[in-house]
This record gives sequence, C-alpha cells and structure tokens, in this order.
Amino acid sequence: MPMRWWSAPLALAGLLAGTAPAGATFSIIACDHGRCGAAVATNNLAVGASVDYAQAGVGAVVTQFETNPAMGPKGLALMAAGHTPADALVILLREDGDFDGEGVEARQVALVDARGRTAVFTGREVMASAYAGDRQGPGYAVQGNGLAGPGVLTAMEDAYKAARGGLEDRLLAALEAGQAAGGQSIGKLSAALVVRTSDGFPVDLDFRVDASAQPLPDLRALVERHHAWQAVIRADRAARKGDRAAAQDALAEATQLAHGWDRVWRRAARVALMLGDTAAVRDYLARMVAANPVWGRQEAADSAYHDLAPPINATNAPSPAK
Repeated sequence: MPMRWWSAPLALAGLLAGTAPAGATFSIIACDHGRCGAAVATNNLAVGASVDYAQAGVGAVVTQFETNPAMGPKGLALMAAGHTPADALVILLREDGDFDGEGVEARQVALVDARGRTAVFTGREVMASAYAGDRQGPGYAVQGNGLAGPGVLTAMEDAYKAARGGLEDRLLAALEAGQAAGGQSIGKLSAALVVRTSDGFPVDLDFRVDASAQPLPDLRALVERHHAWQAVIRADRAARKGDRAAAQDALAEATQLAHGWDRVWRRAARVALMLGDTAAVRDYLARMVAANPVWGRQEAADSAYHDLAPPINATNAPSPAK
C-alpha cells in the first residue's frame, strides 16, 4: 500500500528513537615523573570544555561518549585523597546519577594516577558503536569509541611509547597516530590537550581547538607556538648571560616553530639586538610587520632600534617578509 504523506516523518522518528548515541571520541591519558595530561579528539564541539582533566602529581581523567563532566574533578579528588584509579572508578560509576538522562552504560571513563596505575570502563551502549575499546600500560591508557577499528588504539599506544620530547609531545603524537590510522568513523571537529606540571604556568598547557575542519593540525600549531615562546625565553636568558651560541640555537628553534606569531618575532628581534646581529633584527622585524603591520611598525619605531646602521624609521621600516 502506498505510504501516506504523513507516515514518512513518523517512521523516521521511530528509527531515530531507537538509534544509539552518535559517539566518536579517542583519547590518551598519561602521567610521567609527576606530570599528568590528556589529549582527546572528537566529532563534537569543544571537546576540551568537558572531557579531559589532569592534576600534577595526582593523575588524569577522561569522560567520553556521553560525557559526565562531574567525573573529571571528582576522579582527581578521589585519587588525590589516596584512592587507586580502580577504586575511584567504582565510586564514579556508583555516583553517576544518570547525568543528562544517561546512565553508566553510556559512559567511557579512564583514569591514570601519578604512580602509573590505570583503570578504564566502557559501557554496553558505548561498545555498540562502530568500534570501542582501550589499551593500557604503565602510566598511560588509550581509549575510544566510534572508531575505524582497533588499529586506531594500537597506533596511539605505539606512537606514545616511541615518541620523544615532553609529555605534551608524546600525547600529541599518539593523537595524530590515531587519526592517521582512521580515527573516528563519523568525522572530526575538535581536539584538546592538557598537561599539568608542578611548575604551573607558563609550563602547563591547556589548548583547545573547539571547531575546525583540521583540528589536529591546528592543535599541533598551538603546541608548537608554545614551544616557540619557551625557546625565545631561553634565547633571551642565554643572551643576557653572554652565551651567544645557546641564544642563537634557541632563536633558530623559536623561529622555526613560531607559525607567524608576532610576539615571538618581537622578542626574537630584541634578543638579536642584544647579540648585535643587525641582519637578524631586520629579518625578525620584517616578519613581525608581515604578521601584524600596525604593531610591527610601532615596534620598529621604538627607540631601542635607533642605533642600528642604517637606522630604522618610518620610511624604511622593514618590509613584510616574503
């Protein structure tokens, strides 16, 4: 019998009512020498606002698929009070409270503590997604749902274990490897990375790409800008101590990772000025002008540069770098 005009929307509504939540998230949590962090990517908006949590010397938590944001702070507090990740997980699930109308079977929760112990829970509804699972080792756990397959998590684990550099670099390498292995089955939109250290700001990282066609490249650019700023600070300190070689090495690193950040070019120009490297001063100022013409030309007109030969003025301020 022909379908009536009103029956198609009702039939569609019936199908949607029985559809499982469209989750698609993968993440890694880790602690190393007191530093704790997490990195996560998803097809949803602003993943860093509610999914990943970390505290130096304590641990890290992610709560995903159908996120219960109370689990992050509560999980950290429980571990800080001496509970193991496994014990803390039991309490979190028991006190879930059906947040947002969802129960524990719609949760994927992972915890790691500063002693390297881990615990992961993946609910029955989560397991019904395209692929869901986890892998754990001393000091880390990788987990995901709605994935292209188990190779996503294997690639993340392998990349984390093989990567060098700071905790943020290894977390980011794992996330990128997961994406390269297929990532989420229904697309991508946001990514985030948090690292907490005993030093606090500005060494800590809390970077979020809330909505992007390429969230992981954008997240990498944020991390590299962070490294650029730390490098230019090292260059400044080395120059003030008279260590020219160290200053130049740090400047090279900073400028390679700057991604056009005007503040890096400005400070690099000031360091080059201390080193008496006129050509580098002009180059960095030109790059600053290219990134931010108004501020760049204001900087070039500063009295600090008046002794350059030839002097910089309003008529011969560095042209934007090509």
